[in-house]
Amino acid sequence: MTVTVDHNAATSVLMRSLERVKTSPVDTCAISEQIDTVLGGSGCLTYQYVLLTALAARAANPSVDMLSLQVEDQSVGAYAPRTLCSNVVYPFQLKFLDNVLDGSNNDPLVNKPARYLRLDVSNAARGDGRRALNALCQGLPLVTTPEMIQECLDYMMTRLHLLADFKRQGRESAIQSVTHAAVTDVHSFLNDLLNQGFGGGALVLAATVLYRVQYPEASGFKVVPHPVNQSGASSRQLSDMDLTANGVPILGTELKDKVFTADDVRRAADTSLAGGLHSLIFIAGRNSGYTTQPPTYFNDLRATYLAKDMYIGLIGIDGFLDFVLANHLNMDSPAVLQSAIGVIDEISGSAEMQMWVYGRLDSLKNASLTAVATA
Repeated sequence: MTVTVDHNAATSVLMRSLERVKTSPVDTCAISEQIDTVLGGSGCLTYQYVLLTALAARAANPSVDMLSLQVEDQSVGAYAPRTLCSNVVYPFQLKFLDNVLDGSNNDPLVNKPARYLRLDVSNAARGDGRRALNALCQGLPLVTTPEMIQECLDYMMTRLHLLADFKRQGRESAIQSVTHAAVTDVHSFLNDLLNQGFGGGALVLAATVLYRVQYPEASGFKVVPHPVNQSGASSRQLSDMDLTANGVPILGTELKDKVFTADDVRRAADTSLAGGLHSLIFIAGRNSGYTTQPPTYFNDLRATYLAKDMYIGLIGIDGFLDFVLANHLNMDSPAVLQSAIGVIDEISGSAEMQMWVYGRLDSLKNASLTAVATA
């Protein structure tokens, strides 16, 4: 039997919880261990939205089955979590929690982990995702009374509120720390960033920052990076990072921080070509195995796609880094470094990446103070 959840009631539930924890944070609950597992896992964003949505739904309507993911679920208490998440939970965290769940997609439960009929240990998952799924399946059935629901929601809200404050303070400190940065600081930051990897996120972040230096918005360009490891997330996406000039797509960019094959190149080229692009560049990260010469298959494919009126190129990220900085010695270095903070949200960068970036930028503070003292 399907039950409904009043969206206004769910919004009120979330707001009241946030107001409570601002003055009375909750440091434990019946399933605190499971909530910590879900919040602390890498690549667990969908499960984090599932958890917050389930708690808000159950608090708004005690008949809700928190393990349900679809109205087609045959359980008593099945509801529509995807709609509730998109219309209530996502905008709530965006507006009141400083986008603490790093959502670039306003429909978070469209992703595969939430496409099953219900949460079940038989659902496909691996790594931290498997641990998060198991934690939800184990923990949510233990929360049975309205008092427990409120306590668990307040515990999760406390964690999110503290993380949002930490993120906000870290961002503000980082912004202030780069006030007197120079182009050498930009190179040092991006070089160190690329050494971190972050599951390919470092390459996406570095490339986006460099593209926006090379192709400034003031000149009519728009650089559109897409969420890390969510290829094709948008029907308008032509590549990992799309470049337009005065609204017209002119260049697609594939960002590869792992070894890639001829089939990878063909798929990307075909997608971009079908979208109307005739230029596609592959930027190879430090973990891609690329040195300075394209593999034989790439040269063969270049010839194949030239016959289709499309050019595909390949460059290493370090060569691109040197090219851009050498051509923009007079760039606004503080603004370039500050832009990295905004890009993290655009690409749904991990909390680990956020903390590293904030800390690394904050480390420029002493250098800035020295520069001011000796000026």
